[in-house]
Amino acid sequence: MRNLPNYITSIRLIFTIPLIIFLETNNTLFVWIIIIFGGLTDYLDGYFARKLKLKTKIGAILDPLADKIFLIIPFIWLCKYEVIPFWSLSILLIREFLISAFRGMQENGLPALKIGKYKTFLQFISLVILFSNFNQFHIQNIGIIIYWISFVFSLVSLNTYLKIK
Repeated sequence: MRNLPNYITSIRLIFTIPLIIFLETNNTLFVWIIIIFGGLTDYLDGYFARKLKLKTKIGAILDPLADKIFLIIPFIWLCKYEVIPFWSLSILLIREFLISAFRGMQENGLPALKIGKYKTFLQFISLVILFSNFNQFHIQNIGIIIYWISFVFSLVSLNTYLKIK
């Protein structure tokens, strides 16, 4: 792959495999490291795509797909252990499927909205906090609060996308 941003996105997709393995074995330290790595690659692929003017159609498809896969997998795990409720994850999944369908119907895709970018950033932050081993100062509660803020951003961004459509 000659396109650096697409290469970085592909690495994020590949890292879902160890993410799943470490979630399955409850190795939250490595999950935490991989989530941080995923957040950095999400930032870097966008940065290089803009900076080097390497925006491609495949990148416009792969990047949001990589984000969805990379974020949903740990959220499923958190749901399994009743850290987040199933109904909220279900609504997030419906939102992601609807927006992906809308993007697929558009000739040039549907550009990511700022609120959608904030949502993704907050989801990464909530996962970083929720998978951290810092139990003092109720830091896990901060992760839950950030999750719910990102949930609200998800609903608002869905509403915004529906208005565009």
